[in-house]
Amino acid sequence: MDFAFLHTKPFKKFKSQKPYLELKDKVKEIAIYKGGGGLGDLAVGVPFFKMIREAFPDSKIYYMGIIYPRFEKIFKAIPYFDGYIHFERPDKGKGIRKFLRFRKEWKGKIDLLIDTQRRWETSFWLRCLNPKYMLSASAFLSDWPMPGLHYKKMHILEQLISLPARLGIQDFDLTGTKLSLPQESQCKAEKFLSGFSQSKFIAMFPGCGMDFKNWLPEYFAKLGDLFAEKGYNVLLLGSPKNIELLRAVSQKMRYPSILPLEINKNLTTEILDEAAILEYCKAVIGNDSGSLHLASCLGILSAAIFGPTTPRKFSPIGPRSIIFYKNLPCSPCRFQCSRTINRECLSAITPEEVFLKVSQYLEENNIAK
Repeated sequence: MDFAFLHTKPFKKFKSQKPYLELKDKVKEIAIYKGGGGLGDLAVGVPFFKMIREAFPDSKIYYMGIIYPRFEKIFKAIPYFDGYIHFERPDKGKGIRKFLRFRKEWKGKIDLLIDTQRRWETSFWLRCLNPKYMLSASAFLSDWPMPGLHYKKMHILEQLISLPARLGIQDFDLTGTKLSLPQESQCKAEKFLSGFSQSKFIAMFPGCGMDFKNWLPEYFAKLGDLFAEKGYNVLLLGSPKNIELLRAVSQKMRYPSILPLEINKNLTTEILDEAAILEYCKAVIGNDSGSLHLASCLGILSAAIFGPTTPRKFSPIGPRSIIFYKNLPCSPCRFQCSRTINRECLSAITPEEVFLKVSQYLEENNIAK
C-alpha cells in the first residue's frame, strides 16, 4: 500500500480545508455502513475505524451492516465503536417491508452516515434513512463528492481511508491499531501453550473460506517440518470444517505437530481465544484469509501466500508482513485460465522459499529467540 491518492491535488486540497472540523459540533451519532462483517472485513477496517474515532472523539460511533455470529466477539474487541446497528439492504424488491420498519426506527436519527460499499443501490437505501450528512463514493448521493479513483487497483484499506480523507482526515498509524483481547482469553492461551516443551511457536492456517486459494497441503507439511527442525512447535489452526485438511497436513509431516482442534475444541472455536494463541506465536503463515488479517492486526509477523487473488487489494495491513506472490499474467482470477490444472500460481511458491524469508525476518528483527 502506498496511499498514492493522498498526494494528488484534490486530496491535498481536502487536507488543507479540513471539512470535518465544521462537523465536530454538529455530529453526535455516526454510523459506518460496512456491509458484511466477516473476520477479514473487521480486521482490515481497524485503522479506518480508529481514524473516525480520533476525528470525532465525542461522537457515538456505530458499526452498521451484518456481523456474522462467530465474529461478534472480535467486533467487541475493536475499541472504537459504541454499538452495532444490524442492517440488511433490500435486494431486488425483497425485504422492502423490513426496510420500511427499519427506516421508521432510524429516520433522521443518524447525523453522519459513512457508506463504504460503492454501490449506488446501497447508497440509495441508506440515503432514504435521511441522515443529516452522508459520505459515500456514490457521487450523486454524497454530501462530499469523491474524486475519480481507480478502486480496482487500490487496497481495500486504501479504499476505506479515501472516505475520511475526503473530509480532510488523513493522519493514520498502521502500527497502533491492535485489538483489545480480554485477559480471560490470554490466560487460556498461556495455560494451553505452557503444556508443550518448546517455547517457540509457529502457527499455520492451511485452509481458508475459499478452497481455490489454498496452498498445497504437502507444501504446508514440508514447511512445518522445516520449522520443526529449527526447534519450533508447529500449530495447525483452522475452523472445524477444515479438520480433515489439518489432519492431512499433520499426517504428511515427519515431525509432530499440534492440532488444538483435537486437543481442546472449545479453545480454538472461540475466536478471541484463538487470537490470544496467535499472540504467543513468532509468525503466522497461511493463505489469503481472514485469519492472516487477524494476525496482522495483532501485530504478529504474517506471511501470506497469494495465488489466484492479488495482494495489491488484499495483503495484510500490519507493518510485519511478508507476501509470497508470483504475479502470473492470469492472476487475479477464479481459476478461469489454462493454468487451472497445475495451479501454477500456488505451486510455484515453494516451502523452502517461504521458510527462508520468514526465518530471515525473524532473525534480522530479533524475533526468533
